[in-house]
Amino acid sequence: MREITVVEVEHTNIAILIVGSLVILIATRDFMSFFSFAVASAIVTINFRLLKKILENLIIKRIFEKKDVFIRLPLKFGLLMGAIAVFLLYGNVALVYFLIGLSTVFLSILICQLRPDFKTKSRKGI
Repeated sequence: MREITVVEVEHTNIAILIVGSLVILIATRDFMSFFSFAVASAIVTINFRLLKKILENLIIKRIFEKKDVFIRLPLKFGLLMGAIAVFLLYGNVALVYFLIGLSTVFLSILICQLRPDFKTKSRKGI
C-alpha cells in the first residue's frame, strides 16, 4: 500500500461530489436523487474537512488541548449525526442515493489507493 495524503483524498472527494452529482442528475433525471446524493456527499466532505482540522492541531502542530478531544470531536460527531438525522427524518430524500453519497469519502480513499495501479507504466528498452 502506498501512502496517500489527506489533501489528495479531499480533492478526490470533491471531484466525486461534482461528477457523481452530474452523473446521477443525467442518468435519473430526478432532482430528488441528485439532491440526496449531493447533500449526503457534502455532509461527509465537510465532516472530513473538520476532522482534518482537529487532527492537524493534535498531530501535526502538536497542540494537545483537552477541548479538542473532549469537546470538538464529540461535537463534530453529534453535528454529523444530527445533520444526517434531520435530512432522513424531515427531508424527502431518496435513501439509496443518500447512502451512496455518504460513502464518497470511502470511495475517494479507495480511488487514491488504486490510482497508481491504473496508470500506464513506461516500458524500458523498447
